[in-house]
Amino acid sequence: MARPWPGFFWRMVKRRVPAPLFARSLLIIVLPVAVMQIAVTYVFFDAHWQTVNAHLTEGLAGDVALILRSYEEDPTAANLARLTRRASQSLDLSIAFKEAGVLPKGRRSSLFVAVDRSLREALADRIDAPVWFDTGRYPAYVDVRVKVRGGVLRIIAPKDRVFATRGHIFILWLTVATVLLTSVAILFIRNQVRAIERLAAAAEAFGKGADMPFRPHGAREVRQAARAFLAMKARIQRYVDQRTLLLASVSHDLRTPLTRLKLELALAEPGPRVEAMKGDLAQMEHMIDEYLAFARDEGGEAVERVDLTALIGEVGRGAGPGAARVTTLA
Repeated sequence: MARPWPGFFWRMVKRRVPAPLFARSLLIIVLPVAVMQIAVTYVFFDAHWQTVNAHLTEGLAGDVALILRSYEEDPTAANLARLTRRASQSLDLSIAFKEAGVLPKGRRSSLFVAVDRSLREALADRIDAPVWFDTGRYPAYVDVRVKVRGGVLRIIAPKDRVFATRGHIFILWLTVATVLLTSVAILFIRNQVRAIERLAAAAEAFGKGADMPFRPHGAREVRQAARAFLAMKARIQRYVDQRTLLLASVSHDLRTPLTRLKLELALAEPGPRVEAMKGDLAQMEHMIDEYLAFARDEGGEAVERVDLTALIGEVGRGAGPGAARVTTLA
C-alpha cells in the first residue's frame, strides 16, 4: 500500500532537519532570504539583464552593418579612412582592413553564453556576409570580423557595447545584503537560544541537587518559562525543607523515649535478651543520628567494600528468635 505523499514528505523533512534549536532557527531565517535572493537574481539575469544585453548587441550589430554597407558602396582606401575616423569619433569603434585575409576558425567563448548567443543572432539578422566574432579574447573589447570583397574588415568595439558590465555590482550588493542580514539574524537568534540553553542548564542542575544562579532573560515567552521554572523550584525547595524539618523533629522527639529505654535496660538484670535489646537500641540511635545528619545537610555515606556473606549473617542473627533460619552459600 502506497504511503500518503504529504505525510511521507514531512517525515522525510523532519529526519533531515537539524536537531539543535539554534540550527533550526537559523534555517528558518536564512532559507527564505536565500531563496528570495536566488529568485531575484534569476529574474534579474533572465529578464532585465538579458534584455539590456540584447538591445546592446542589436545596436552594435546595426553599427557594424552600417559600416559594412558604407564600405561596400565605396571600397577605396579614402573611404575606409573616412569610415575609420568617423567610427572612432562617433561610435567608439576601431576599424581595420586586412587584404586577402580569411576568417579565423576557432574563438574563445565568453563567460556568459547568453552574450555570445545574443550577438550571434543580432549579426545574423543584419549582415548577410560571413561573420566571426570573439568576446572572450580581450578583457575589455569585442573583436568582430566580416568577410568582404578583397579581404576581411575587422571592427574592435568596447565590451560595454555588448555587455551590461554593471551586473556584477548588483550581484555584489545582493551578496553583501544577504551576508549582513544573515549575520544580524545569527546574533539575535544566538541571544535567544542562549537564554533557553541557560534555562535548560539550570533545570538540569536543580534536578541533580545543585543550585545554579539563574536570572530570567531573553524573549517574553522564554522569560515566562524561566519565571515558571523558578516558581516551581521554590515550591519544590519549600516542600523539601518542610520534609527535612519534619524528619528532624521526629528524629529529635524519638531520642527521649530511646533514652528512657536505655536507662531501663541499664537497670535491668544482665542477660542475653538485655544485650540483644541494647544492640537494637544502639542501631536505632545510629539511624536517628543519620536522620539528623541528613536534616542538617550533613548526610552522605562513604563508599566502602562490604563482605556480603558476613552482612547477611549479621542481619540474620539480629532478626531475633522468631526469624527464619538463614543459610549462606559461599
